[in-house]
Amino acid sequence: MQYGHFDDDAREYVITRPDTPRSWSNYLGSTEYGAIITNNAGGYSFFKSAAQGRFTRLRFNSVPTDQPGRYFYLRDNDDGDFWSTSWQPVGKPLGSYKSTCRHGTAYTVIESEYSNIKTEATYFVPLGQNFEYWRLKITNNDSAPRDLSLFTYVEFANNWTVIQDLINLQFSQYIVKADVIDNVIQCAVLGNVPADESDFQNNDQGRWSWMSLSGADVSGFETSREKFIGDYRTYANPVAVESGQCGGSLAHGDNACGSFQANVMLQPGETREIVVMLGIGKAEIGRETTIEYSKSARVEAELQKLKSSWHAKLGRFIVKTPDADFDHMINVWNAYNCLITFAWSRSASLVYNGERDGLGFCDTVQDILGVLPALQDEARERLELMLTGQLSSGGAMPVVKPFAHRTGHEADLPPEEYRSDDCLWLFNTVPAYVAETGDLDFYRKVLPFADAGETTVTGHLRRAIEFNLVRSGAHGLPCGLSAD
Repeated sequence: MQYGHFDDDAREYVITRPDTPRSWSNYLGSTEYGAIITNNAGGYSFFKSAAQGRFTRLRFNSVPTDQPGRYFYLRDNDDGDFWSTSWQPVGKPLGSYKSTCRHGTAYTVIESEYSNIKTEATYFVPLGQNFEYWRLKITNNDSAPRDLSLFTYVEFANNWTVIQDLINLQFSQYIVKADVIDNVIQCAVLGNVPADESDFQNNDQGRWSWMSLSGADVSGFETSREKFIGDYRTYANPVAVESGQCGGSLAHGDNACGSFQANVMLQPGETREIVVMLGIGKAEIGRETTIEYSKSARVEAELQKLKSSWHAKLGRFIVKTPDADFDHMINVWNAYNCLITFAWSRSASLVYNGERDGLGFCDTVQDILGVLPALQDEARERLELMLTGQLSSGGAMPVVKPFAHRTGHEADLPPEEYRSDDCLWLFNTVPAYVAETGDLDFYRKVLPFADAGETTVTGHLRRAIEFNLVRSGAHGLPCGLSAD
């Protein structure tokens, strides 16, 4: 079955049928502000950590598997018909609904056409920023004017720590408060408690996220999920969309959402652009960011800057062979996959749902190998971070958390938690880095251990060998330790 094709010139994979066997996802953003998005606009957003900083909700192992997400709903106010600009969640019959998704390099574009209304929704996180864009272009291809209402939807997490949001409902459903301040939705979790800038892992601190809409007058809003969806309904038929009117709810001790309503009248052939922004911080930050970044020219400039940055990385190694599929993989998708894996180290996806937080030691040291042709400086920084995750015993911390790592002050591991192979992968990656860059001085660089003491990179390598020599069996073979 054909669901799409490669577009190597644009460095995109084009999904031409939305009913894919599974949700096909893409990654947006950076390790500071990250997001997962699927070909039907499902997914979630997080800050620093997908386990401890996820501020929008996704239900894993659910049916469908990628809901909720980042949705635009459209309603025809003349006949009451409504649909979503991604095929899901409304799911109109594919005989009358057309959809194309373009997963690009850290951006996704979802185009749709239904009832003579064409839409193009572009989702991305601008470089170096803690917010995301949802840019929607709506075009009236009808011969008559169209009276439409637009509704946005995102579901906020009641607790940024995913386990708490999932199971501790008695607590998490009482600590949320949503407000609308200067046309910005602000969702506060423990909003009466100050933020703790010194300890990201402190779950008992105030956290805030915001949402704004530009390009049309806001005519209504909902911040309560129950008020937007309605009783015994789903994302496919929210009562606010079906009725054509948001009620202005303010979630307090509730399940919070972000929904703006904008009424849009389109003449035949007319296109309107709407910009939704979603980010980290209080409403005042959202307001200032919206003023600076929401103009159409600025959105386009940020998108082109993002594409240029990613395409420059991918353009450092290009092949041309008789095998088109080989070229697809080598020129774009293997490299892009390596770059994404390097960034997230499997800590965020549709599979890992928050249990694995941070950078797995051996996995991350291996991942560095895949990006050396494209990211020498970033690879060195990551390699140095992982070397400081080695303990003075020569073993390693199983997981290094960039947002919480305390070099020289981490606790030693109980003997049963060590793994035999963690630091042995350094013997692949350190020489590969030096060979790629010619940086022989790297072997002499002094870096601290995770718990105490310091030595050169060569000293770290020696300590790794000594760790396994000490933990060898009667026949001189390294022992199998935890997870080996």
